[in-house]
Amino acid sequence: MLVRAYLPKIMTALFGGLFIAAGILTFGNALLFDRLFIGILLFTGFVCRKDINVIGIVLIILIQHILEELAWLYLTNNEFVKVFIYCSCLYLAYRLRHDHVAKFILFFILLVSGTELYWALKDYSAPQIYWHMSLIGLNLLVRNLIFSRVSMTEYYLKRTATSINLDWIIYRLYGLSIIIQCAIVTEYLIRHLGGFENLLFFYYSNAYFMHGITTLAIWAIFNESYKLLLPKLLKA
Repeated sequence: MLVRAYLPKIMTALFGGLFIAAGILTFGNALLFDRLFIGILLFTGFVCRKDINVIGIVLIILIQHILEELAWLYLTNNEFVKVFIYCSCLYLAYRLRHDHVAKFILFFILLVSGTELYWALKDYSAPQIYWHMSLIGLNLLVRNLIFSRVSMTEYYLKRTATSINLDWIIYRLYGLSIIIQCAIVTEYLIRHLGGFENLLFFYYSNAYFMHGITTLAIWAIFNESYKLLLPKLLKA
């Protein structure tokens, strides 16, 4: 009985400390951190393979990760790519305008697009902010998939699904990621339009912010999945 009462708290503290330590130790080694992230996702998916809710969240994050890697490898700095990214982001923001973050992003993309057009007309050597805009679009898409996960599961897979706490943790973390990417882009605009060459706080802090968010996501995925699985293990 004592074990049943304190085991969840002990495991939460233990693995929370381990994931924080792993996040700190892998900073600066993106390849190792990516492998750790994918490994935990796959492990969680395997352990919780009978839980349609956890599997759905894991699949959404895996798809987002694959798309992000493909974007990093194949996106190039040319006008066609920029137009495609900005049009895609505008379309997503408009279609997902029920999300309060998407409403803000819609106006933000219009502002950035106008600035890019201004730079093109002036033949200015514009900064490569299209990468951050693509991340904003992907994160917005993930938020919508998480938000719609239950209805999509029941409609397409004909399986009963429920909203779990992990949905809202991931939903908020991706919202935070969008805010940080917007801050980075805004800093680019201020630096290049206003001549504030030394304004580089988010430019240098981006890696720390994103590494921290991903570490929190890893811990949340494992911890929340473990909480769902533990009662079944204790019962067994």
